[in-house]
Amino acid sequence: MVTCCSVIYLFLFLANYENNIIIFLANVFAPALLILVIGATVAAELLNVIRRKQAQWRERVLRGILLVSLLIPTVVGEVRSHPHRDLSANSSKSILTVLDANLLGPVDLSAEFYDELARRNPDIITLQELNPSVARLLSSRLGNDYPCKELEPKPGVFGMGVFSKFPCTKRDSSHFPRAIGVPQIVDVRLPNQKTIGVINVHTIPPHFLIKHNRNDNDLQQLSNAIIERERFVEEVITASRTVQTDAVILAGDFNATSRNRVYQLVRKKGLFDSFAAGSRLQGGTWPGPQFPLPSWLVRIDFIFHCGGLTSLAAETLPEGYGSDHRGLVATLAFVE
Repeated sequence: MVTCCSVIYLFLFLANYENNIIIFLANVFAPALLILVIGATVAAELLNVIRRKQAQWRERVLRGILLVSLLIPTVVGEVRSHPHRDLSANSSKSILTVLDANLLGPVDLSAEFYDELARRNPDIITLQELNPSVARLLSSRLGNDYPCKELEPKPGVFGMGVFSKFPCTKRDSSHFPRAIGVPQIVDVRLPNQKTIGVINVHTIPPHFLIKHNRNDNDLQQLSNAIIERERFVEEVITASRTVQTDAVILAGDFNATSRNRVYQLVRKKGLFDSFAAGSRLQGGTWPGPQFPLPSWLVRIDFIFHCGGLTSLAAETLPEGYGSDHRGLVATLAFVE
């Protein structure tokens, strides 16, 4: 039965079918599934040794199929999501540091987060789940170092914010379909006279219920959220490609991993993943330390870029500052 389900999952993965919430989550947690199955297989073999029972060759073949069927989505997800890496020696000295973080809206962050901001000293900050008290404290702590502050703090998980050391102009984004919040789009003017369109997004999480038809049950409503997430991201990507700027940075909480179709939509439109490591062991952003899951398991926060920008380095912020996410920091530069 388990082998049959694994083969079906493999087929759906290769067919790129994700409108079903179960397949979507299976792709998200593929590493955990692989670890679980390998553990179960090893335990079964040890039990056979203890019982002095030799497994039939058919059983071994079925176990092998099971392992391979779960291994392929995990490995293929890593390979096809491997980020753009262009450490060009021709990079100009126009280096830009971008920090993105989901702050877990209802939480007031610990001092470590503000200390980390001071240490990193990023040029541009994009924030999701920004509540009013954190927004006030950030504005006070960052002071005049960030003359551009486009803040839309709200209670709960709907707040957004962009800080920039350079002058910026906000664009109207009210026409976009609503995700967690309407995306923020600001044009940032750099000292070298280049302009970057910065887009800050927070897409629909897997647990949201969206009813398309009157008879949709809870499972179908969860699947509808996947469709709406992809529609939102497609519209945002289209906007990012039509923004009349020298480059575009698309950052935020996408509530999808590099194995999910949302990621592929972004990459196929020509945006690059700035995270240079490309490994869950180094780049996981969820869950935070308060969850009993390994922090490398899932990467759902991204900093994408295009238009002459290249990624020189990227890393995650340390855990423990109060959020259920780990923030990202990317160092980008224009290529001459």
